[in-house]
Amino acid sequence: MGRNMFTFCFVLSLLCGCCSSLGCKWIKDDLYKPTSKETMNLLKHMGKEFVKERPHMHIPPKAYKMHTHMKLGDNVFEVYEAFLNISKIFNLNQDSVTTWNRTALDIFRNNLYRQTKELKSCMQEMKYSDNRRSTEIKTLEAYFKKLEHFLENKNYSARAWEVIRIQVQDNLERMDRFTAHIRTHMMDNSNI
Repeated sequence: MGRNMFTFCFVLSLLCGCCSSLGCKWIKDDLYKPTSKETMNLLKHMGKEFVKERPHMHIPPKAYKMHTHMKLGDNVFEVYEAFLNISKIFNLNQDSVTTWNRTALDIFRNNLYRQTKELKSCMQEMKYSDNRRSTEIKTLEAYFKKLEHFLENKNYSARAWEVIRIQVQDNLERMDRFTAHIRTHMMDNSNI
């Protein structure tokens, strides 16, 4: 009986230690950083052919910022939603972008997929406010819809893709800073 109780307590302590230390290891342990950096570098070097056209599409001002009415889980959800939308855009018709390195583009897409997958896993461990689909997230979704419509209206031209590349590059940089901010809050606050 004593040995069984010891084994039970040992296994239970391992499980409790494991679960309490999770809280999104992808962000907490800075595992996202190398993938994020590689993703930004790949996108940065993919284009640069037609940078003259600057449509009036700006990232919503409240996007990628900590808000008092949101829990950390809501912030992770916002980054997750952004990655989903960026992935969706980069799965649209890219036949006109013949100058982009296809291998780099495939690695870029794989990185988007990995980040989305890891964030989805993180979200299962997080706490959320009552309304996860906040105004900030809805506004961000509307922004990404504008990017999709822009591509469609420009017939997925190489110039349109260059505009999208610049927009997404800006998003990825802001998302990276926002995720670092989320990480700081995770490290300071055990209420995930």
